[in-house]
Amino acid sequence: MKCYVLKVTLEGYNIQRTLAVPADLGFFELHAAIQTAFGWNDFFMHEFDMGGIFIEDDANEESDLLPEKFRYEYEANLEFFLMNTKRFKYIYDIELPKVHDIEVEGVLEDAFDVPVCLGCEGRMIEETLIGDDETVISLGEALTKEAITFLLDSVFNP
Repeated sequence: MKCYVLKVTLEGYNIQRTLAVPADLGFFELHAAIQTAFGWNDFFMHEFDMGGIFIEDDANEESDLLPEKFRYEYEANLEFFLMNTKRFKYIYDIELPKVHDIEVEGVLEDAFDVPVCLGCEGRMIEETLIGDDETVISLGEALTKEAITFLLDSVFNP
């Protein structure tokens, strides 16, 4: 399976993951891989900013409130964007954004069937929900790339 190598850096923290992501994944699966690799708990909405085209997860928005260059993540072709983009953003928690800068570093031919962690720096995030719309974020333990790959495998091969 062809994979894209993505370096994902959480802005404002010294946390980075290098992921090999199968080309046939969708945006929702990429979201799940980033959530798992960083330790997020998926409490909030997310979006991808593909250089001015926004890929969003919430299909319940009123269409007249959406940006002109907008796609739902189940409609957008991830591989098309990865072939044509070198850098983009993943934003978790739209109201209190946790911005992840993503750089497409290359392509691996005949690689993995599920996302794999090729490298990691920094600790895992510990996100605790307090109330309906607020979290406390702290740094958890440092995991190896093998441990993060194990977590990814458990999400994609339950």
